[in-house]
This record gives sequence, C-alpha cells and structure tokens, in this order.
Amino acid sequence: MPGPAPKPSALKLVAGNPGKRAVNRAEPDPDYLEDLTAPAHLPAHIAEVWDELAPKLRKARLLTTVDTFALELAATSVANHRLAIAEAGTAMIARNDETGGLSMSPWMILQSMAWKQSMAALAKFGMSPADRSRVISNPQSELFGNDPADAYFDK
Repeated sequence: MPGPAPKPSALKLVAGNPGKRAVNRAEPDPDYLEDLTAPAHLPAHIAEVWDELAPKLRKARLLTTVDTFALELAATSVANHRLAIAEAGTAMIARNDETGGLSMSPWMILQSMAWKQSMAALAKFGMSPADRSRVISNPQSELFGNDPADAYFDK
C-alpha cells in the first residue's frame, strides 16, 4: 500500500518544510482555464454538471488548462449519481420476476459506485471542508519567483 500523497511544494513552504527535504521549485504552474464551455463531446446531463462546477472552481483559482480531464471525470461521476438517484426513486430492493428473489436495486448499486467516484474526483479539487484544507491555490511563481537559474531544488 502506497504512503500518503506527496504534498505540493507550496504547502511544504507554508508549513516551514517540516521534513527538511528538498522542495521542487519547478512544479508546473499551468494557466487558469479561461473558456469554461463544456466540451462538445459531453452528453447534456454531464455538460450540465460541468457548467455548474467549472465557474466555482475557476473562482476558487483551482481550474487550470490541465485540469479539464479531471473535471470531465468529476462531472461524469456526479451526473451518473444524480441519474441513479432519479431512476432508483425509493426502490432500494429489486425483485427478480423469474425467481421471486430479492436483491439490491441495480440503480442503488450504480448510485453507490458513482458516489465513491464523485467523492474521489471532487476531493482532488478540494470540494469538501476536509479536502479544502489540503489545497493551495497560490501560483508557484508567487512563492518561488521566476529565476530559471534557481529553478530546481533547494541547496
């Protein structure tokens, strides 16, 4: 089992670099996403979630040009969760017409899977109070300056 996810360099600096390990001064600093239009290939129910999330993430300075795939996955998971809720209604149990046996509704299974996927994807954007405490939205250039000669590691 892998250890904890590495902290962004900005977070290490804010905390005073408690581990005293070298800080990556060349972390990518992609541009913020300007065009918030949902990609044309997304179905309407997923594009609707994209249109809901993208402006909020940009306002929080968390949506960059390289985050579009992650946002697609998050929007897809949330849209699938909403669809499963709408389709399942209150029917948690399904009866097999042939055998008469009972089982969990397939929509409830989809709802559970989509919830887990949504939470994992949204956590990457700091979309819960606990996750937000781990996200830093300051561009790297504000912390490190732009001196290319000193761009890689602490001495």
